[in-house]
Amino acid sequence: MVAAAETVQPFGRRGVCPALSGPMRTGDGFLSRIAFEADISPREMVALCHLAERHGNGLIDITARGGVQFRGLTPDSAIALEKEVLALDLPLRHGLAIETSPLAGRDDTEIADARPLAAAIRREAGRLRLHEKLAAKMSVVIDGGGRLSLDGLLADIRLKAASLGGRTLWQLMLGGPQPKALRAGLIETHAAPDIVVSLLVHLAAQGPLARGRDLDVAATRSICGDRLLAGEIADELTDTSLPLGLMTTGEDRFAVGIAPAFGQLPASDLAKLCEQADALGIETLRPSPNHSLLLFGPSTVCRDLLAVAGETGVITAFGDARSSVAVCSGAPRCGSAFFATHELAAFAAEECPSLLDGSFTLHISGCGKGCAHPGPALLTFSGTAEGLAFSISGRAGDAPNGILPFQHCRTALSRLARLYEKEHKPGENAATFLVRLGTGVIGAALRQDD
Repeated sequence: MVAAAETVQPFGRRGVCPALSGPMRTGDGFLSRIAFEADISPREMVALCHLAERHGNGLIDITARGGVQFRGLTPDSAIALEKEVLALDLPLRHGLAIETSPLAGRDDTEIADARPLAAAIRREAGRLRLHEKLAAKMSVVIDGGGRLSLDGLLADIRLKAASLGGRTLWQLMLGGPQPKALRAGLIETHAAPDIVVSLLVHLAAQGPLARGRDLDVAATRSICGDRLLAGEIADELTDTSLPLGLMTTGEDRFAVGIAPAFGQLPASDLAKLCEQADALGIETLRPSPNHSLLLFGPSTVCRDLLAVAGETGVITAFGDARSSVAVCSGAPRCGSAFFATHELAAFAAEECPSLLDGSFTLHISGCGKGCAHPGPALLTFSGTAEGLAFSISGRAGDAPNGILPFQHCRTALSRLARLYEKEHKPGENAATFLVRLGTGVIGAALRQDD
């Protein structure tokens, strides 16, 4: 529990997590975050929404990793929030972040149920109190495959299930999102928990700044010994889009996937939606990766909820331009931000939908930390003291390809969208078009060079 106002840490850099017991300072007050290890009921989410209104500014964030954030807290209200959240006795995640798909164990397309491995790792890591010794954002992803991709989540240690010769093996990967991760070898299921814990113990011994990306194959083999099998499983193309709309999760079991625009919505709106879900007969729900929310129930109930949700302004279907934008809270909500990111994101979605066709992610960051999209994006705008920096196939904080005056950013985006509408080839999506144009032409279009 937060003991006093001065113990609350300011949000000064990426790599520190705003936990329920350790909120962080932002531009609109303090920020607290919770995550779940299991489903909760719609009524329990309604209770959390009421707490967001009572103790904060009434805004709820669903994070890229499926966490729930409360905004606009004071040091005193953060203490009260913690006490009341704990009193709800929810399945909160404590300690090390060990993540699985929210569909794990109920997805008939998954290769393996990742939950038993995650539970075994969680128990041993908790017993050793590793979360007190590891980097603040250390994460382990256990991916059993299936409908909901976890490939884009950053992970220090990742296990991904693969079927090989009639048996299940786990590909061990280290550092970054899956496409960029180091592939270290294959693991038998029975050896997986001990191997992951051994790697975590090694990283803990290196100090609180050590991350999975610091492990190379030689070091990993030394730690794992003959439990690490040689070999590599070829990647299959995985749909990394948002889990939206109606989906099956087993025999006569369904889920509705929705997403708040830009990952944030008023707690009162979310409470109203969850009250309607409860009245319809939705049984449980789960905040999910990519700023989304999954609600579970029978087929007819889920179909009814989908129709209701579509009237609330949340994203319910593929093709919504808003789902192609990764955006942080920005000014005035974040003290590190140089401009109002949500205003630019809303403009882009409304005025440039042809460009935001789902083929790439437009990253809009208030500063160089890139909290909303840590990896490279085909097009990134980030705030700086000099203006709006843009990077092509880079990250926020990278050396930019150019800097625009803030007052020109909307015109620049519109110009790029019109260029795509005018000059793309038949069947060519926006991502392919931008790659074909290249950095020089894109930069000239954004700068409005003659």
